Amino acid sequence: MLVNAVDGRWNHEAIHRIRRAGNGRQAHRRSGLSVTAVDDVKARLDIVDVVSQRVPLQRSGNSYKANCPFHQEKTPSFHVFPDRQSWRCFGACATGGDVLSFVMRVEGLEFGDALRQMAQQAGVTLPQRGQNPQNQVAHKINEDTRAYFQRTLASAQGSSTREYLEQRGLDKQAIEAFGIGLSPSDGESLKNHLVREGYSQEELASAGVVRTGDDNLNHDLFRGRLMFPIRDAHGNLVGFGARSLDGSEPKYLNSPQGALFDKSRLLYGMDRARTDVRKEGAVIVEGYMDAIAAHQAGFKNVVAQMGTALTEFQVDEIRRLTGKMTMALDQDAAGQAATLRSLDVVLDNFRTKTVSNQGSSSTAEADPRIIVMPPGQDPDEVIHRSPSDWTKLVESAIPAVTFRINAITSQGDTASPEGKAKCVAEAAPFIHLLGSGIQQANAVELLANNLDVPIDTVKAALSRPSVARRARRPEQQRPATSTASPFARLDHDPMEEHCLQLLLGFPDLRETADGLRPEFFQRHENREVFTRWLDAGPGMGKDETLAAVRRNGDDEVTGQLDLLSEKPLIALDATKRVASFLEVVSRLEERNLRSLKSEEVIRFAESPPDIENGEHDDILRLNQQFKKNEGHRRGQAQEISG
Repeated sequence: MLVNAVDGRWNHEAIHRIRRAGNGRQAHRRSGLSVTAVDDVKARLDIVDVVSQRVPLQRSGNSYKANCPFHQEKTPSFHVFPDRQSWRCFGACATGGDVLSFVMRVEGLEFGDALRQMAQQAGVTLPQRGQNPQNQVAHKINEDTRAYFQRTLASAQGSSTREYLEQRGLDKQAIEAFGIGLSPSDGESLKNHLVREGYSQEELASAGVVRTGDDNLNHDLFRGRLMFPIRDAHGNLVGFGARSLDGSEPKYLNSPQGALFDKSRLLYGMDRARTDVRKEGAVIVEGYMDAIAAHQAGFKNVVAQMGTALTEFQVDEIRRLTGKMTMALDQDAAGQAATLRSLDVVLDNFRTKTVSNQGSSSTAEADPRIIVMPPGQDPDEVIHRSPSDWTKLVESAIPAVTFRINAITSQGDTASPEGKAKCVAEAAPFIHLLGSGIQQANAVELLANNLDVPIDTVKAALSRPSVARRARRPEQQRPATSTASPFARLDHDPMEEHCLQLLLGFPDLRETADGLRPEFFQRHENREVFTRWLDAGPGMGKDETLAAVRRNGDDEVTGQLDLLSEKPLIALDATKRVASFLEVVSRLEERNLRSLKSEEVIRFAESPPDIENGEHDDILRLNQQFKKNEGHRRGQAQEISG
């Protein structure tokens, strides 16, 4: 035992063993075992250096401490352990991890993005399987196309378009900053220019800047249109949005859907807004001109959606950066419908989870809101007329749930008892998402007032089993951090891989996976696979689930999926398969608990004055969980053998 559960004495010999084990990562490298790109990146980074670039650290024994960057506190509870190359918050967050998980959380990045950022810092060249030569050529074609469109706008044939932009209130700096241009109207100029630059017709077609006409010849896709280069969140030029200038349809034309351009995953201006979104929250507008006008006026946290309604991927992009999101969308009939479609996605997905060590979860503060625009006015009009009016609109935005409830009751039958019951049932999913608290109480009160019924009546209706079951969908946890193990640098983790094989190969196991959490997986590739499996949700077959997990995956994730699919599974009937799965979940949980416990032992041994009331209770709970797990495993082993 590392901890004496009776008097709380620390076993210092165990502490030394743990510290010695932390040096095992170098031994793994000397042993000749192969390592992945993830391992190579982590091996070349020192967590103290990485964390101290973002958080001021103070030495505390053999560790470092600081005020946690993930929650407000006065007494430091955030600790960095150089021997184990890990960090942990012993306060409200109750989470920890390694250098990559820290960067993911503090920068609001996905696994692949954090890996690429840290690889650049560490001087590691990552495999480029996803960046095939075709995509690289397409990026170059897009950049050359943008430059050509900008030169066309600056030329004599662009004079009327420049006047139009001036009338719309855009200055020269904004036009240049966003790369706005003009496509020639003849349908051949761009193609001929790019061919002269050395690109083949096949490369131009693959990049999506030309299309084949009725004459079976390639012609420019965009003709006589105002051109908006579209970049992904990292600044890569992936396509174009084109606005008609002569009233021809369609009013807006985008680059064709392909490997580079997927409008459902893009937010216009996010490459420029990312930092400010993280600081101030995100404001979502509908059009390119709205976003550009906002940035020109100094509102740098504004991005534009790439369609009539927000998608789950777009909401997820914002959620990783901030818990504050405000939508400023058109309020005409079509705009109202689009806003409601967006809200269905936002209210269902715009939530962040903090998973405790004991498996309970709480919804972090999230604040999706709706700006009610003046009738007939777009954001760019308001901004150009009066930036202060725009600020007031943003500040007066109403909660999304309020907007949704008002829409339900204004469009529904609120006169008959049946109609009122239907309104309650329609509002129930969004109200239940709020959890218990002031926000939910306010929503219930608003619904009751709109329906003109007593609050207790609404509460009773929301509490009916049939309504509650429909409202409470299975929780889909977001990526959680984990405590790093010194042995996580091994190239494979058979226990984790067996668990994932079972989940991916047998969709029916989802029903028994409630106790499995992302932090149980120490290897980042495996944790990312599991997180994407969670996000895929229930009701999918094996092939559908694999496709959802693969989703333009990072090279490391894609490679791990290939590895998992190559390994054969032992044939087990349904009962033994469930028992085997529960056993491996129990072992993963125990391993995670031991890692948490060892870090707490080190921290408490180094900084006994920092121990607060209740932390001894945490240790006792860990010990109790160990015993519980051991009992579960004994029962599962008997079931498998039996």
